[in-house]
Amino acid sequence: MSFLKTGFVEKILQRKIQILWVIVSILTVYFIYYAILHSTKPSQGFASYYTSSRLLIEGYEPSHFYDDDWFSTEVERIVPNIHEVYLVNPPTISFIMLPLAFLDYSVARSIWIVFNLAILIFIIAFLIKQLRFEGIWIPFTILLILLFQPLYVNFAYGQMYVLIFCLLSLVWYAYNSSKDLLLGLLLGLVIILKTAGIFLIVLLVLKKKWRSLLWTFLTIFFLLFITLPIVGVDSWFVYVNKVLNYSSHPTLSVTAYQSLNSFFQHFTAYSQQWNSSPVINLPILGKILITIFSLFLLTLTSIFSIKSSNKNVTFGAFIALGIIIGPVSLDYHYILMLIPILITVNSLRQNPNKLVWVLFLISYVLMAVYLPYISPKITRGLLAVFAYPKLYGALIILVLMMLALTRSKFSEEKLIGS
Repeated sequence: MSFLKTGFVEKILQRKIQILWVIVSILTVYFIYYAILHSTKPSQGFASYYTSSRLLIEGYEPSHFYDDDWFSTEVERIVPNIHEVYLVNPPTISFIMLPLAFLDYSVARSIWIVFNLAILIFIIAFLIKQLRFEGIWIPFTILLILLFQPLYVNFAYGQMYVLIFCLLSLVWYAYNSSKDLLLGLLLGLVIILKTAGIFLIVLLVLKKKWRSLLWTFLTIFFLLFITLPIVGVDSWFVYVNKVLNYSSHPTLSVTAYQSLNSFFQHFTAYSQQWNSSPVINLPILGKILITIFSLFLLTLTSIFSIKSSNKNVTFGAFIALGIIIGPVSLDYHYILMLIPILITVNSLRQNPNKLVWVLFLISYVLMAVYLPYISPKITRGLLAVFAYPKLYGALIILVLMMLALTRSKFSEEKLIGS
């Protein structure tokens, strides 16, 4: 019997690539079905972008978008039965949906979903090619992406972060290929559209990539200049003011926000509406802890990055850092963690380590699986330590990358463009 079992296991292992491809095929069909199913459903996220573009066409002042009551009323007028606010999106985000804003909502959302599917397929193929994955690593990588919950929530809400993920992946390629112009253009575009990847500015400074920085700022200033006559100066003043005040907003204490900011706010800041059961009601303590730990992680990552010539791991570390420190890190933001995940996979492919593999898989599961971290059963008092799985997963990845920067067997890799 044991012989038969052994023979069966051996046959399974011999066909592991075929089995993985079968699983990938099934998941691909399901994912496309899921995307199509949500292609015409009204939802938050896309409704906000679509409404802002429509209001821009109708001649409304973009500075009014930051008035939550006014904007939510306009959303319900344009997309019935949806309550949504503009939050802290920059004024320029309205330009992305401008070509679709002339269309009916259902048509616009369907086109947006198809567009997202197309660029996702392109970037997956592009990254696999650039990473030179072969054999079992191709279906394994696709599997990691298709099992990633943040990917699904992006399509469910028609969010912007599939596009941002694709753009930052190209930034990664440009960074590793020393294409300063392309890097600056792409990073400037990402920052002006969504203020994502902002911590990469720190990385460019640390690595003294002055030409890339110059092109990044020139791109930002150019896009500001050509859009300013439409969005106006006031909208930028209102936006900056809202950003400065938003990090302390009580809504961020809700565990839906998987960030360092939310973690400490949730334990230290009472709010009757948003956080009625903190461990201690001492908001100033929470702010101090947020500042200390954020600076600690930024400093530590910077020190490790300065001492290392490993472009890829340092890039991934700063992407992870942005998710961890960024105050508004919801599940759909975590799609950006696929970049450090792929970097870690490639490191482990070239330099296998059982312990690191285990830690990596734990971190991946924490981020990839939809866990009930917003359930009232675990968001009260000390039990809330179980309510931040995605944050813990991102922290583990960041730690693995810092370790990788100190170990010779993870150094001097050329993941892209080599």
